[in-house]
Formats: sequence, C-alpha cells, structure tokens
Amino acid sequence: MRDLITRVYEYSEHRGSSELGAVSTTTLIGPMYKAKLAMEQTAKSNNLVAEMYKRSSTLGSAFHAWAERALDGEERIHQEIYKEREHEGHLVTGSCDLLVKKPDDKWYIGDWKTGYGKSRNQEALDKDAKQMSIYRWLLQDSYTIEDEASILFISQSNNVQEEYKIELMSLELTEEYISNRLYEIEKNESVDCNFNVRFNMCTYCDYICDHRKEK
Repeated sequence: MRDLITRVYEYSEHRGSSELGAVSTTTLIGPMYKAKLAMEQTAKSNNLVAEMYKRSSTLGSAFHAWAERALDGEERIHQEIYKEREHEGHLVTGSCDLLVKKPDDKWYIGDWKTGYGKSRNQEALDKDAKQMSIYRWLLQDSYTIEDEASILFISQSNNVQEEYKIELMSLELTEEYISNRLYEIEKNESVDCNFNVRFNMCTYCDYICDHRKEK
C-alpha cells in the first residue's frame, strides 16, 4: 500500500511545452538554475526528488482541482487557461488559474496560492505580481484584462484564507522584464544549487546534476 502514496506524489497534470528553449511562467520568475535547466532540458528525472518535498505541491494541486470542480460551469469564470507565446526565440508558457468576467466585459485575474503560515509576505506578493503580469501578457490577444489582480491565499498549516490585491505591470514593462530575464538566464553558466536558494540546498542535488557532488 505504501507505493500508492508514491504514485499520488509522482502524478502530475502540469501543462507545458517540451520544445527546446521553452520556459513556463513560474520557472521564468523562479531560481536562475531551475530556469536554465528547463530551457536547456538538462534536468534529471523529477522522481529523484524525495517524496517529503513533494507533499506541499501535491496538496496544492489537489486544492486547485477541487476549486476547479467547485466553479465549473459558471459562464463568467474561465479556469486553467493555458497559453504559449513566442518571444525572442523562446516559448513562454503559462496556465492562469482564474479569469472572472466583470459587468463591463473586462476580465479580472485570480490566482490560488496554497502554503504555510498565517499570511503571504511582501516578497511573495512581488513575485505574484510578476507572474500575473506575464499571464496577462500571454492572454492579451484573447482577453481584455484589468490592471489589478487578486491572490487567493489558503494556508495548509493555519486556519487562514485571505485575498490580496496586487497591481499588474503594464504590458510594455512586462515584456521588458521577460526579455531581461531570458537574457540573464541564457548568459548564466552556473547550475550550482547554492545560487539563489536559501533553504534545503541539497534537496535537489540528484535532480539538478552531479556538479556539487563532484566538488
């Protein structure tokens, strides 16, 4: 029966592209080494990551699926809108959790966030703003989207659920950010997991490469 837990943790419905040079929105704004590995497709199997570190993402994915079923069928709500967009030789991808249609026919972005603690700190919210801005940039040809978005935070460790309003970057600034980020990732030659990782630096060693172990 123990293998059932492993099967659940290993299961994924993540949408993305296998095209060389493709990068998802969350990877683009995340640690440099992960983005580099994703773009070059040099990461090893995700199965090498210890199960205990997949628990949080598994619970978060389960909540997303539950929320999607709960809101299914409402005409004013679009969910899990996946989009790909070519930019400077790369394919940027992303799945927007929620788009809610307002009376003026504009759309409002909402994003589910699950985590721990009693609140979402400013560093996380700044990162959220970049993520939601990229979603708007990806969807700009299909939807007219408001400048403001909502982060819907559900704590896995405390009885907390909260909404945070965030301002999105303009489309021009978002595209500039994407261009700069892609450039930084391309020129970065380090895959050492000490780079830009504050916690559990050895957790993903096998997943990343043999670089640190050889040292």
